[in-house]
This record gives sequence, C-alpha cells and structure tokens, in this order.
Amino acid sequence: MKARHGWKRLGLMPLLAALLIAALVLPGLASAHATLLSSTPADQTSVAQMPEQIELTFNETIQGEFMSISVTDTAGKDMPVGQAALSPDDTHIVQAEIGGEFPDGIYTMNWRVVSADGHPIRGTIRFGVGSDGVLTDAGVAGGAADYTPGADTVAQRAALYTLLSLTAGSMLFLGFLLPPELRGVKKAARPGRVWFWISLAGLLLVVLIGLPLQAKLFADVPWSEAFGREILSQTLEGTSSGRMFLLQLLLLMMIAGAVVVNDLMGWGKRGGHWTIAIIGFVLLLVTKALTGHAAGTEHVFWQVTADTLHLLGASVWVGGLLMLLLAIPAGSSADGEGSPFWKTAFRRFAPWAFASVIALVLSGVVMGAAHVPAWSDLFTSRYGLLLVAKAALLLVMAALGFLHFRRARRNGDKRGTASLAAELAAGVVVLVLAGLLTNVPTPQPAEAAPAAFTDTQPAEDADNAVISLDVRPLQVGTSTFTVRFADAEGAERIDWQQVTLRISPQTAPGDYTEVKAEAREDGSYAASGLYFGSAGTWNVEVHGLSEKFEQADRTFTMEVK
Repeated sequence: MKARHGWKRLGLMPLLAALLIAALVLPGLASAHATLLSSTPADQTSVAQMPEQIELTFNETIQGEFMSISVTDTAGKDMPVGQAALSPDDTHIVQAEIGGEFPDGIYTMNWRVVSADGHPIRGTIRFGVGSDGVLTDAGVAGGAADYTPGADTVAQRAALYTLLSLTAGSMLFLGFLLPPELRGVKKAARPGRVWFWISLAGLLLVVLIGLPLQAKLFADVPWSEAFGREILSQTLEGTSSGRMFLLQLLLLMMIAGAVVVNDLMGWGKRGGHWTIAIIGFVLLLVTKALTGHAAGTEHVFWQVTADTLHLLGASVWVGGLLMLLLAIPAGSSADGEGSPFWKTAFRRFAPWAFASVIALVLSGVVMGAAHVPAWSDLFTSRYGLLLVAKAALLLVMAALGFLHFRRARRNGDKRGTASLAAELAAGVVVLVLAGLLTNVPTPQPAEAAPAAFTDTQPAEDADNAVISLDVRPLQVGTSTFTVRFADAEGAERIDWQQVTLRISPQTAPGDYTEVKAEAREDGSYAASGLYFGSAGTWNVEVHGLSEKFEQADRTFTMEVK
C-alpha cells in the first residue's frame, strides 16, 4: 500500500499532469525576447537616397501593439514617417512607410517595440542620406537602449513571487507536512488554511495590478493614463501578457474552486484533493515563465519547463520555510506526548527541500547556459551580477537548511527560530532578485564582425596578372574596396599607373559608378565611398593599366545585405 501511494504523497502525479497539459496547450502562446538584428537604413551608414520604407529586423517575434518609429534631422525636426506596423509576411520585421522627401543630411531614428515576452525595447539608429549625409562622427553610435525596471515593476514581481511561495507553502503544509491524522483537526489545519486564503487573495490582487502595470510599461505612459480603456484593451488583445492575464485569473479560480469543493464535500483526509490545486498552481507558474526570459530562447518548451521547475523549487522551499515559522508552534507535539510538532513537520519537509535544491540547481544551469552567452557576462552585465548574487544566497540557504535538518534529527526541543528566520530572509531576498532578473535584459552575444567579400582570380585578358579584391563592410552604405595584383608566381606587382573600379547592381548594369583606386604604401590600391545603394547582387569590375600599358580586368560578383 505504501508503494502504491508513494507517488501521490510526493505530489509527482499532479506535477507531471500539469507539465503534460502545458506541453499540449501552452507552447503556441510562447514567444521570444527580441534583439535588433539589422535595419534599413543601417546604423552608422549612409545611403544615396532614402528608401521608400524603413525596416527593423529582429531575431524573434514582435508583439503587434505599442510600436513606434520616428526620425528627426539635425535640427530636431520630425520627418515624414508613417505608422509603424508588423510586416504582413514576417512578424520579426517592423516597417514604416516614408511619407515625404528626405534632403541630404544626417538623421536620427528612434524606435520602440515590445518583444513577445513582454519586455519593451527601444533604440536609436543614426544614418546619413546623400553627399551631405556621410557620417564622420562614428563615435556617436545608435543601438538598443538598456532597459531598467522601475520600482513599481520590481515591487510587483517581488510581491508576486512571495505570494506564490506562500501559496505553495500552505498547500504543502495542508497536503503533505501536516500528519494525516491531523488534517481533519481544525485547530491543527486552521493556520495553514488561513495563510492559503490570504496568499490566494494576495495573488489575485497582484495579478490584477499587473495588467495596468504592463499597459503602463508597454505604452510608456504614467500611472494616471495606464487605466485608459484603449490602452488596457490593446494590452489584453494584442500582447502575450494580456492573454496570460486572463489565463492566470482562470487558474486562480480553478485553485480556489478545488479547495472550496473539497471543504463542502468533506473530502481529502489523505491530502489527495490537492491534486487539482497543485495542477492549477504549476500551470500558473508556466504562465509566468511564458512571459519571462525563458520564452526568449531557441528551444522554448524546454526552457519554459526549466523556468517552471525553477519557480516551483523556489516556491516550495521558501514557502515551506514560511509555514514552518508561521503555522507550526515551536513546542507543541502532534499527539500531545511525542516529539515537538516542528520536528515532525521539519522531517517531512526535508525531502521536499532537498528536491527543491536539486530542481533549482539543474534548472538554473539550463537557464544560465541559455541566457548568459559567456562566463565573463556573469561579472560584466547586470543580469550576470544578479545571477551570481542569487546563487550565493541559495548556497547560504542550503547551508542553513542542512543545519536545521541536523538539528531536527538530534534530541532537544529547540527549533532555532533565529536561524530559520535567517534562511527565510535569504529566501525573500532571492525572490526580490528573481523579480529583478525577469525585467533586466539578458546579456547579448558579442556582435559578429560585419560581412566582408574577399576573392582572388586571374585577370581575364592578361597572362601574368592575378587580381585580389577585398570589400568591407559588405553592406549598404560606405565601404572600402582594396585591390592587389600579383604575377602568376604569386609575387606582388605594384607597376600599375591606373586602377579603376566600376560598381553596378546586377539588375541594372547601366547604373554604374566608376571610381579610381588610389595607390597605398603597402602596395594595394583602395577606394572608399557610398557605392552600395541597396541590398542585392552587385558586380565590381576591376580594371588595371600598367606602366607598360598592359591591361588586367576582372569582374567580381557579390551579395550585399
């Protein structure tokens, strides 16, 4: 009989059931934390003329609401740019039509979008147009701005995690820590029930506050405007956070309903009635993971699962400690004559605490590998430093937990309330750090070097000439073209009195630009300028005329991004 009921006592069946439901129902709701990959026009580049449309390309899906693109000239004047919108063909791309003329000059583009995991992202792109728009101040670069969560956001997240822990701890107490013979005794179960309903009511309040908070964050408006019908409607209907909000309300009703039905029907002396409540609670954690950094990775399901286990482990551990302090008298015994009640409960809590540590460590490693690209990011980024602080506090909690486990096994009636409170305090700080981590941008991988073109080919009409061409960066805007010549044996040749380049798009070879490459001291011939006006396939014809009037020609073809 013990073997048959062992899994139910450990709560594994509800957990597995919740994860199965998440696997079948929720992955379609997941999306990702976005990073700007490219733009048209590109940052710190110049274009011959303003394109008809601005495009921002992100690595992941962008939400369809609360996006904006604006462009100003050097005098701060707003330029004619249409409403920003998602591309109808690709939700990774945000577009805005150009509604008028852009005279030659330097411009600043400010953009703002909401990534699908609920994080607002903004940035600045600086570009030039025409001959008067060649950027010479490369030190003033654009890029994405670093988002810093406000005090209201951090407070809401910390309260959410604390209440999640208290809910988990009260369910753990009533369903598993409280001895079976006492689960029907009102005096023994009352503290756990009181804290359960307090935590559930608090969760409802925090979830309700979360909707206007997200609306305020997305729309970038003050609190006085966050309760507007239009903004709330956009948040509910057009963002993943809004969809998760509705689902969270349903899950809270599911948890409360399961407990109310049990009380009315008089079920559950063995604690099995908590199965539905546990499933609802785990799914509640899944919805939180779906609006956090875990959803911004390539393997969404596994990362969301890891994040859910991480939240579950922290909630059980910290919540269990809360109930050991709040709901269990230090000196009373379970049967009136045995060991103190706290010893009985703590011995029953020890396996849960140990399982929580395992879940936290394993899921933390998985999540850290996904969110921290390099070891150095642990000490050079805000996200990494918070992660290190969180790991250090978890080690402190583990050490104190081992101390309490040893104390519970020994004789004596002292519970060690001070050290238990210290472990709990460390856990609360961990929850605050968790609230910060969900709103601090993860460190991004180091940017790859700009694309370049390098090729070496024999000259088409010379027997003793080999031409090498290097173009970098290979992108729309200003590029440097470097040409080298060698003989058939590979020895460098510098006997060229004239080297010219004819640069043209392959689709319109008549629209070419011809430029003279100047000789350099290192034996190469180079030219720099704004020659790639658009993305696509381009031809670069190299023509060399030697001092002996020998001609060497070669055409190179390349793809410009």
